Amino acid sequence: MSSRRTIAYQPALDGVRALAVAAVLAFHGGASWMTGGYVGVSVFFTLSGYLITSLLLVEHDSTGTVALGPFYARRMKRLLPASLVCLALVLGAAALGAFDHVTTLRRDALGALLQVANWVKLFGDASYADLTNATLGRVGPLEHYWSLAIEEQFYWVWPLVIRAVLRRTRRPLGPIAVMTAVAVAAAPVIAGVWGPDAAYWATPARLGEILVGALLAAVLHRGVVVPPPATRHLAAVGLVVIGWAAVTWPSASGPAYSGWLPVFALASVALILGLQQDSPVRRVLSVPPLVWLGTISYGVYLFHWPVFALVTADRVGGGVIGLTVLRVAITLVLAVVSARFVERPVRRWSPEWGRPLALGGAITLVASAIVVVAVQPAGAVQTAPATDLAPIEPAASGALEPLAVVPSSGSTTVAPAPTVSSPAAAETAPTVSTPVGTVAVPAVTRPVRIIVVGDSTATYTAAGLSAWAADHPASAQVADASQAGCGLLRSGVVPTDGSIDWTSPCSDALDVRLPAMVRDLRPDVVMVMVTMRDVEDRSWSDAEGVLTPFDPRFRERLLADYRAFADSLAAQGVEDIAWVLPPNPVAAFQGAQRVMLDPDRYEVQFDVIRQVAAEHVGSVTVVDLNGWLNENGPADDASWRPDGLHWSPEAAYTVAEDYLAGSVVTAAVDG
Repeated sequence: MSSRRTIAYQPALDGVRALAVAAVLAFHGGASWMTGGYVGVSVFFTLSGYLITSLLLVEHDSTGTVALGPFYARRMKRLLPASLVCLALVLGAAALGAFDHVTTLRRDALGALLQVANWVKLFGDASYADLTNATLGRVGPLEHYWSLAIEEQFYWVWPLVIRAVLRRTRRPLGPIAVMTAVAVAAAPVIAGVWGPDAAYWATPARLGEILVGALLAAVLHRGVVVPPPATRHLAAVGLVVIGWAAVTWPSASGPAYSGWLPVFALASVALILGLQQDSPVRRVLSVPPLVWLGTISYGVYLFHWPVFALVTADRVGGGVIGLTVLRVAITLVLAVVSARFVERPVRRWSPEWGRPLALGGAITLVASAIVVVAVQPAGAVQTAPATDLAPIEPAASGALEPLAVVPSSGSTTVAPAPTVSSPAAAETAPTVSTPVGTVAVPAVTRPVRIIVVGDSTATYTAAGLSAWAADHPASAQVADASQAGCGLLRSGVVPTDGSIDWTSPCSDALDVRLPAMVRDLRPDVVMVMVTMRDVEDRSWSDAEGVLTPFDPRFRERLLADYRAFADSLAAQGVEDIAWVLPPNPVAAFQGAQRVMLDPDRYEVQFDVIRQVAAEHVGSVTVVDLNGWLNENGPADDASWRPDGLHWSPEAAYTVAEDYLAGSVVTAAVDG
């Protein structure tokens, strides 16, 4: 390969890599104090822009050109081997059933191989299973390839740009400055026009962070600007700003999703610029442990995400600290092995540049073909259960036959009368609530018409209720208006949502489908059940920050929306609501979702439901399904809720038969 000059090695920059990858590990590991640890990726972007541009400018000074073939061969030798090893390990684990919950593995693997993973994420449609996995905090093993794709796309294009610029001028600072300014200005525009997902994943929105580093390289190249000794203090300033953002920025909202990451990249530039001078910060970042971690940071980043996705609490047990230590240890071992036996030997291989490019391209094509043939396509896993076994017959234009209890016969008996309890919160009237023992179904003069509303747990519950109604056609008919991830607290943003669009389908379910169903089907009772959605931490404004359900402001908004929903149903002519207190989840939540195992969160919601019921005496009945499940023993039985959240078909039927059908039918006739 052609000889070329290179830039001097700076150990402190490996220390920067170490800090950046450590922030990402802490963030992805669910550290509550590292909500903005994703800024470590931005630091990598800016550092890459600086280093790659420096190399290209030095090469041009040395040889009079930028040799594209050798550059691409070096990048391919540096990045492709470890990436292929990571993909092979993930697909091998998937073949053994480790990632059966991932419906997009084929798509994600192809996106990683073809270096377009960020665009795959941006334009990919979320399936029902994806929504459920997001709720449970489960992730796919290749989600992190989006950032690698952005860098790889930059590596393909930037040498062409630099060569074109240097053919026109020996002073590239001006053109690079113009391109950087355009990219920085474009990011908030992209966020405003195309939304937060585009601001985070689209290459043009993230290009500014890389080009800010490239601009620094042009500034420092050949002494265009000679930094005075005082610039060493910028290293500390940049480090403090990066650390501040890492621990204070919210995980799924805020500046990173508004197009301000290119501006944040100025902190990375300050750090890199400050490290050009000797200082305490440079000496600290040059200590051997940090330098060592920085040298394997690419492998650490590659392997950490699939390790975190595979090594979960439900698989290995242990507490948070033990789990984190195990995950990091496995990641470091894989990164060291990859560096020692794969990456370094390939980088030392020095044939003519055409051979690595041809071999890398051939391997990529073969691997892509294998993925297409061998990997299970998306959508092949089980989706939400059907609930059309006992549909409500459309109501005639005239009045329905009156609904009333008739003397029981056979195995059907009159249900116990609802009990009365007082809500924990409040100075409110007594609340009508069902008992927690077995509830028999009263015989009725015609089938009770039931519409089910709520999130995915309501969907699974409605499936059991519908199956039961199909076996008892004289007792009930069921229509399902539930929607995965749809709660009744309609405002604010849930930080853990990420790219999942819960709002649009929920708005359609509650504002379009439900009113039409109420109008056409004229239900006797609407059963409402929302498990997690309405008690997840939520942000209404940057000034307030993220609020938990224990914050009075959160509770007030939840109460207001629950009242509004009850009033809206009443205005549509619904006379009775059976409002279910859902069972507490027992799922193996990961990362930030662990807080959803706290039963006190759900007590806030239960208290609000009881208060709404107390304010709507005669129309709202509280159905204590959580109490019934705890009273009857199977709350944590995996055969009842295999994922710790949703019923198995058999359990859903049992719940309907032993408790829910009787409770909802009774609410319709006695409410």
